[in-house]
Amino acid sequence: MHPSSSTPSVHADDEVSPLKAVIVGRAGRACFPAAPPAMIAATMPEAHIHRFKPKSPFPDNIIEKAEAELDCFAAILKAEGIRVYRPPKGIDWLAENGYTGAMPRDGLISVGKTLIEAPFAWPCRSREIELAYGDILKELAAEDSHARIVRRPEETFANTLLDEDESDEKGPWVINNSRPAFDAADFMRFGTVILGQYSHVTNQAGVDYLQKHLPEGYRVEMLEVNDPNAMHIDATILPLRKGLLVYNPKKITEAALRAHEVLKNWDLRPYPFIPQEPTEPPLYMTSPWLSLNALVLDGLRIVVEASDDITVEWYEQLGMTCIRCPFKHVNSIGGSFHCATVDLVRE
Repeated sequence: MHPSSSTPSVHADDEVSPLKAVIVGRAGRACFPAAPPAMIAATMPEAHIHRFKPKSPFPDNIIEKAEAELDCFAAILKAEGIRVYRPPKGIDWLAENGYTGAMPRDGLISVGKTLIEAPFAWPCRSREIELAYGDILKELAAEDSHARIVRRPEETFANTLLDEDESDEKGPWVINNSRPAFDAADFMRFGTVILGQYSHVTNQAGVDYLQKHLPEGYRVEMLEVNDPNAMHIDATILPLRKGLLVYNPKKITEAALRAHEVLKNWDLRPYPFIPQEPTEPPLYMTSPWLSLNALVLDGLRIVVEASDDITVEWYEQLGMTCIRCPFKHVNSIGGSFHCATVDLVRE
């Protein structure tokens, strides 16, 4: 489905305005990402760290079910009148020494009419956007002359992020500041303010790189987050509509949120439950706090994991209409609805 010539292919300033166009990922032959051991140990659940080695695909039945869930999700969004872009089927991430194409939010962020590719910290993800989303980026640019697509520089980023640097004090993060690194999922848009966090995949050089490529008038502000294993902010905060945000009280405080002018007068609600770890399928790469990793379609509708009755009931009390979609196997390979999408156009 393609836009008319008068419709922008990229235009998004927040997480909650009516969603008009979106990318939804595909799993392909997904593998446990073979990032350097120090990067894995800093971010992944301890019980599963031994699985993160080269040439280690996820179990076939989990990949197959995750792919079906992503297709179901895409169909739901189309039925809601949203334009959906998908990457090619069947990419063999095993042959590419890669991870998956299921989580485009990690690698792309739309800000205004600009779509920016992230300089991943993990070497195994260096070709992920090119292989899964390169054709979509070309299509978006061809559809809309006003869209600005910022590709990661052609030269391969040096793998220096784990090098010892005598000039730097050892900070809380496993990566150093030797070259720009960030995952786009460490940032969220609130109008002209982009709120983000430092993490084991996002450094100051990465923040500076993002700021440099933002449209004029936009700026990045960094949140104070208490998460020693930090990697992605979209299970820490979730704006439901303008003026209402829910947050993970284990990772961030109301005071830290209100310290930013853009949230000063918002209704900020702590998630009131401790999410339970599922037994099947395993959460190989994430915590149960994926209950906050939902996709808001507008200020009223939100897509939520089909079986998460507790969260659905609470979101409904906050005035949201919940659209249920099975997503447990996508959760198993590393993310949920926010991770699996890039919102291209919000009205």
